[in-house]
Amino acid sequence: MQKKIFLPILISFIIISTLCETGITPSIVQPVTANSATIYVPDSYDTIQGAVNAANPGDTIIVRPGIYTENVFLNKSLTLIGEDRNATIISGGHSRSVIHVVSPNVVIMNFTIRNSGNNPDDSGILLFEAANATIRNNIIKNNIIGVLLRRSNHTLLIDNIILNNTSSGIRLADTSNLNYIIANTLPNNTIGVIVQASSNTLYHNNFIDNKAYQVQILGGVSNRWDDGIEGNYWSDYEGNDTNGDGVGDTDLPSWEDYYPLMDPWTITRAFCVKLGEETYYVNVQSYCTITSFDFNQSLRQISFRINGPPGVTFFCNVSVPKTLLKATPTENWLVQLNNTDITDKSIITENDYTSIYFMYSLSSYEVQIQVVRVGTQDFTLYIIGCGVAVAVIAITIFVVLKRKRGSETE
Repeated sequence: MQKKIFLPILISFIIISTLCETGITPSIVQPVTANSATIYVPDSYDTIQGAVNAANPGDTIIVRPGIYTENVFLNKSLTLIGEDRNATIISGGHSRSVIHVVSPNVVIMNFTIRNSGNNPDDSGILLFEAANATIRNNIIKNNIIGVLLRRSNHTLLIDNIILNNTSSGIRLADTSNLNYIIANTLPNNTIGVIVQASSNTLYHNNFIDNKAYQVQILGGVSNRWDDGIEGNYWSDYEGNDTNGDGVGDTDLPSWEDYYPLMDPWTITRAFCVKLGEETYYVNVQSYCTITSFDFNQSLRQISFRINGPPGVTFFCNVSVPKTLLKATPTENWLVQLNNTDITDKSIITENDYTSIYFMYSLSSYEVQIQVVRVGTQDFTLYIIGCGVAVAVIAITIFVVLKRKRGSETE
């Protein structure tokens, strides 16, 4: 089986490789359109706002490391990417919101965002009537509110560190419904999250030592604090894990996190495989919940289940030690989601580990990763085809003979 990489995946891989060089974990890659342009700051424009003013909807603005003291107003569907989230800093200069978004389909990733003004709604990022935003992999600190959503739906807020904000880390206000808040770390805010909206989903977040409240519920209904398997980590959770699965079973939080985590959540899960006296670890990176992990030595196969939110594109990266499982020159890797072969859409790299990277967008998948002999699938399809052909021929002969006998009796 050939490891083909189609053009869209190749473009995504280039973006992912660039991010990994700066220590950024890849997650969601925005689609690249034929007409989009890339603008660099300060190469083409001295300020981020200058680049925003010059950009067309769908463009990408990449910001070099530096401190940019400005208030950015995003009124177009743009992708705003910092080259290094620790060194690419947008400071509001203690005036207004640092980034104010009023357009749908905006992406903001890889920045430090700090020093908003001192008015009640001044935020690191303010989303106002801005649907389908993605806020990822930022450090958002020293603002009044870290991230404020007002009448903004279908936002994905993922993998950010939101700390030291004097009102709250995140506030969901004014019918900001149907948002996903996943895998964020919120330490040392006055309040971790203020909820005034409905039908939002929050899980895999780490709430650590927020001063007044971890969560304050001021309104809204039908908010979920877990994905049905895992919830959030709460530094003040005092319940017990009675069955040793890493999830608390007693004294559950009053805001209905039914599956509170006993330890801080991390994107990488290490699954132990023991073969005789040897111990191996298969690392799986994903923002979603990984369950039912299994290694079958006789089938030379790794399998597990991915559970995540529907309609959101995520990645999964599986690292398999070669001392546990590897493909010889006469073998290939086979990657399947729900029994559908996606090997040609996966990125497979080899070093001390075999790394298998793929993306998915449904809420639940059965994953099977297997080493197979070259031609195994073709041979299997051949056998199936032969079986079907034999069955068709047998049925045809049966029908002909039956008709012949019927004519003879007449």
